[in-house]
Amino acid sequence: MATGETLSGEMILESENPMKMTMFRKTLLQVAVLTIGIIALIALPVMAQDTSAPTSPPPPPQEQAGPHGRGGPGGMRGDQVKFLTQKLNLTADQATQVKAIDEDAQKQSKAVREDTSIAGPDRRAKMMDIHKAAQDKIRALLTPDQQTKFDALQAQMRERRGNRGDGDGPPPPPPPPQPQQ
Repeated sequence: MATGETLSGEMILESENPMKMTMFRKTLLQVAVLTIGIIALIALPVMAQDTSAPTSPPPPPQEQAGPHGRGGPGGMRGDQVKFLTQKLNLTADQATQVKAIDEDAQKQSKAVREDTSIAGPDRRAKMMDIHKAAQDKIRALLTPDQQTKFDALQAQMRERRGNRGDGDGPPPPPPPPQPQQ
């Protein structure tokens, strides 16, 4: 048999050597398999992190009305209507009215905060007036039993603010004098 001849008698050119083509294909296949393997190794940890993430949606962000993160004119974090409904057992009608009062107070407070013509102490006084008016309106909606509970909640809030030193109530009494020895 002559060089470059096949069993069927056809002539094969040197550049079309089947041995070289097989080696090229084998190398190409190895590179492709290696590339797929590397991609799979990189992708698996990423996919595992995605499947381990919680499937429940994140909680909605709570609106913060004041510069100190207090919601509503009541100074309570979160939703004042929900809080008062739970604590005072508000009726649906009362809850709707409290929500309207709260939203109005928040709008007024926002307007005062955005008004650059009002100086710091005056701004604080206006905010306090808005807060007081909203609390008076809410209190007027309540039954006598609810008013008693509401007053107790307000006293607790004033006490907490007073203990932090930024409340609108009277400052805490000074500590008793220590006897000298």
